[in-house]
Amino acid sequence: MQETLDEQIRQLTIGRSRLLVKLLSITKKDLDNRLNERLQELGYTDFKIGDMALLANMKLEGIINNELAKKAKITKQAMSKVAKNLEAGGYIYTQKHETDNRATVIFLTGKGKELLIAASKCVREIENYYAQIIGKTDAERLREILTKLVKEIHPACFNTDTTDQDSQ
Repeated sequence: MQETLDEQIRQLTIGRSRLLVKLLSITKKDLDNRLNERLQELGYTDFKIGDMALLANMKLEGIINNELAKKAKITKQAMSKVAKNLEAGGYIYTQKHETDNRATVIFLTGKGKELLIAASKCVREIENYYAQIIGKTDAERLREILTKLVKEIHPACFNTDTTDQDSQ
């Protein structure tokens, strides 16, 4: 029995380095580390990479916490914590919703807009770095494949709102 379990474990470990989930995880960690390092170099020393969940889903006209949490695929409580950190850092400000007294609308400050623009530029630099490694054709193909996957598993990430669409 033990020998059979050990053999099963040996078989599991053979292809471990090529598991899609592992490859995606390593790539995401690398992107986060490079982005964090670059933003630190640009002077955003009080920014945490976890705060990107809010910034990446902001709308110019403001957005409520619940909608942000839903878009970021995190809990409302986690998003509230991110919002408090960013508000303390002067990156966002909040106002009561005009028609829903229970809701608060989150807006970017000038400093937050500058951070979002800087982070976007850094992400593009990192993507270009990856494209240099695998080639532009493979990088575009990878984007297409991942887009197809995400559209299937999280279709809400792709809506008709032009503020959420990347320029191609």
